[in-house]
Amino acid sequence: MWLERFKAFTRTTIWRFTLIFTALVLLICLGMLTLVYQFTLGEQKRQLNQQTQTTAQGFIDLAQSQSMSEQDFHQIISQRINNSTSLVIALATQHGMVGNLAFQPTKLSDFPTLQRFPIAIVDHLGEASVVIVLGGQVNTQFGNLVIGLLDDNSQAQEEMFFSASAIGLTLALIVTLISGFMLNRRVLYRVNQIGQLTADVKAGRLKTRLPLSSRNDEFDTIALQINQMLDEIDGLIDSIAQVTDNVAHDLRTPLSRIRITVEDSLAHSIEGSDDELWRLNLIDNLDTVIETFNAMLELSRLEKGVQTISYGDVNLQTLCEDVIDLALPMAEAKEQVLELFIDPMIDMENFIVNGEGNLLFRAFFNVIENAIKYTHCGGNISLSLQKSAHRLVIVITDNGAGISEEQYDAVFQRLYRVDTSRHGEGFGLGLPIVKAIIELHHGTIALSSAKPGLVVTMTIS
Repeated sequence: MWLERFKAFTRTTIWRFTLIFTALVLLICLGMLTLVYQFTLGEQKRQLNQQTQTTAQGFIDLAQSQSMSEQDFHQIISQRINNSTSLVIALATQHGMVGNLAFQPTKLSDFPTLQRFPIAIVDHLGEASVVIVLGGQVNTQFGNLVIGLLDDNSQAQEEMFFSASAIGLTLALIVTLISGFMLNRRVLYRVNQIGQLTADVKAGRLKTRLPLSSRNDEFDTIALQINQMLDEIDGLIDSIAQVTDNVAHDLRTPLSRIRITVEDSLAHSIEGSDDELWRLNLIDNLDTVIETFNAMLELSRLEKGVQTISYGDVNLQTLCEDVIDLALPMAEAKEQVLELFIDPMIDMENFIVNGEGNLLFRAFFNVIENAIKYTHCGGNISLSLQKSAHRLVIVITDNGAGISEEQYDAVFQRLYRVDTSRHGEGFGLGLPIVKAIIELHHGTIALSSAKPGLVVTMTIS
């Protein structure tokens, strides 16, 4: 689960921008550190190299002079050693070593090529230590000459510089990645809110709106525009619903009068004649249309909360038993098994809710009736009453044809009818009325697959 979330997190544009920005920051820092190195430690190394070359060239010129004697050359070496604390020099002669080294290092490069090599020195307290020398060797007429300058301080500074640079680059990498992570998380949270809103609107929950923050940033601007657009869409849908309600209300009265007229005319028809059958069929069709109009008007009253409801204590266990008793003959007519499951460990008093008994009875019976209608002969239907935390859960399951997952939200829209997988009579108002009743009781309703069949889960506080 967390791996999938991490993959989704790292596929965002903000995260890719963070990686690019991190790389640019590291390149800029690396360039600045390179410039600092070149103008500080690099310049010191160049100066030390130049000083070593100059010193060595001076001794080489003296050794090559025709007027220079071996004794004079030895004396010059001694004088330079006494006057310099950084000069390292050793001349190998037939009589021994001349200079401040007891022996010459091996495998040194020849001038003008320089290299660094370690030597041991003893301070005025008699303590020995190892230092680094930059130098080389040259073969003179007086013997092999090793010349160098102490370089221990610059090497230590170089090591400190590279250590500090590595720490600085690591901190820059961590800070930029953490900053990008926080930014990505914040942006992704706002984007996910928009994505969730579109999913809710697509599912028919048009009352959903995006939250606004006090920052008034670009996301708040987008959220405000989306909310305004949804307000306009919601207003248009309400207008359409109001028009249909007005049409239903206006047509219900004349249709009722026509029905009464046709019903009165039956008294003048011959029993069993085609004329009587035609009138009876007309009455049935008028009853269906009038019932549909009544359902549309009732749904509007429930959704708007304008219907007068008398709330009281309702025992859902008793109510579910009454629903099963009423629906049992319908199930037996199709040789179906209709069962009621109630947890025997829960007292009856725990199934009491504050609600309107007739509306809840209608909601449960409507779902059971649909299950019976759309389940094949000999199928199984069950109603389960459970208690979860502080909510009561009513689960109605059948093993019928079921409906596709894409239609789970659409079936709660008024006048929506599923495809031929659950064909039959009706005008697509049953489940919308059920949903309105459940929401009126501060509950929820959801659909899921029983594989095969359908599971309708209703919760009531």
